[in-house]
Amino acid sequence: MNEKAIYISIKPQFTKLIESGEKNYEFRKYIPKKEINTLYVYESTPTSSLKYIIKLGKIIEYPNKIDPKGYGNKDFNNGLKKSRYAYEIKKVYKLKTPISLMDLKNIYDFNPPQAYSYDNKYPELTKLLKEAEKDLIIDKINDF
Repeated sequence: MNEKAIYISIKPQFTKLIESGEKNYEFRKYIPKKEINTLYVYESTPTSSLKYIIKLGKIIEYPNKIDPKGYGNKDFNNGLKKSRYAYEIKKVYKLKTPISLMDLKNIYDFNPPQAYSYDNKYPELTKLLKEAEKDLIIDKINDF
């Protein structure tokens, strides 16, 4: 599958829920204009590092429903979230060596996105992430 990615920022309390599998959708107010299937995740303060790669399934728009099991899923289904889109999390990789904000800025001229940035904005960083050593920590591709 051809990777089409964006960089996003997620707070540590939510990345922990993603890593544990409790959070199986990432909720956003927007959908990028270009089709995507991968999220490069910058974990915001106090961690301040690029730490995860998430492979996506479908992006669901409210009022369509998602599986009610999972952190925030019932609120999404009931229209109680500000977010209109639920990005299905299929695989989560954790970088063996997270990239600090200092290195991101100094080496790659990276600024943590407020909403998102396309991967082609940071070609050298994107190349590094594709080749980086990582651990597969969630794999729902083959779940039935």
